[in-house]
Amino acid sequence: MIGLIVYYKLRIAVTIQTYAVDEINAKVTAAVNRSVLLNLSDEKYDDLVVVEKNAAGEITMMAANSLLINRINKEIAVSSQALITTACDEGVGVPVGAFSGISLIVGVGPVIDLDILTAESVNCSFYSEFESMGINQTRHAVYIDVESTVNVIIPGDIQTVQVHTPVLICEAVIVGKIPEVYLNGSLF
Repeated sequence: MIGLIVYYKLRIAVTIQTYAVDEINAKVTAAVNRSVLLNLSDEKYDDLVVVEKNAAGEITMMAANSLLINRINKEIAVSSQALITTACDEGVGVPVGAFSGISLIVGVGPVIDLDILTAESVNCSFYSEFESMGINQTRHAVYIDVESTVNVIIPGDIQTVQVHTPVLICEAVIVGKIPEVYLNGSLF
């Protein structure tokens, strides 16, 4: 009996955990992407980032539209939580072959549903990146990173899964003046 318990813990439980975690990652990522799609239908770069220019047309300041970003952040968090909870209520289907612990037959046999606790938390955060695109161009991209935590219950064990889903919200290429001198990758 002790040998069976040890075999289960060392071989079978690890195989089932891996299978369940991969399926949860896919479900959570799909739910978050769906939430972002539902909540970001009309927003454009100009809505999220306010760009001020001087009389010569040169960019003097860029500022985030904090009110809109916070509203979107809240809507995506609430919507993602609901969609992830719905996806988790369906459970994870693991083929009977996974219970053998033999990697050749992991995907074989009828499917057994494992219970999943609902998402413990969904946190959203916006961040932006600036990337040089040439001597006078910079790419500015705004992302939202949705971090979700879900508990997977398998017989005899609980696995906590954290999924980070970064999604590009908008981007723009900022064109500046061409420098007078450009030598060996350095500006003077």
